[in-house]
Amino acid sequence: MNINPKPRLQQGALPLADWLTEPAPAHCGALAFFAGTVRNQHEGRAVSGMRYHAYETLAEARLLQIETEAAARFGVVARVAHAVGELTVGDVSVVVVVHAPHRAEAFDACRWAIDTIKQSVPIWKEERYVDGPPRFLEGQPLKAVKDV
Repeated sequence: MNINPKPRLQQGALPLADWLTEPAPAHCGALAFFAGTVRNQHEGRAVSGMRYHAYETLAEARLLQIETEAAARFGVVARVAHAVGELTVGDVSVVVVVHAPHRAEAFDACRWAIDTIKQSVPIWKEERYVDGPPRFLEGQPLKAVKDV
């Protein structure tokens, strides 16, 4: 069930309120969410912002797969989204919203979804620093969604 027609990959910061005010399916009594934000430091360096790059076609497909797999594994309705482009400190860069009949599966699905985004979606972080040139953060080999 797709509770939101918005694209999963969006330019710029994600408006968290838009993701939390969607109506819940009637059979769901739990709502769990995770929002990742751009922080102001990394490994002792002051960060001024972040630029997210993506292989957009594959990223959008993988985000949809994560929603579908969360539904199959946990019996939930999940929505995920990730920002691309330039973000500043405090901006929301990734969102996972899970509606479930009960809290246990909502929490489990939410954690699984964010971990799977990190491991399977082709999105790269380019950090911008207060005191020097930007750099891409080291990534990891991508896994298939079903393998996470």
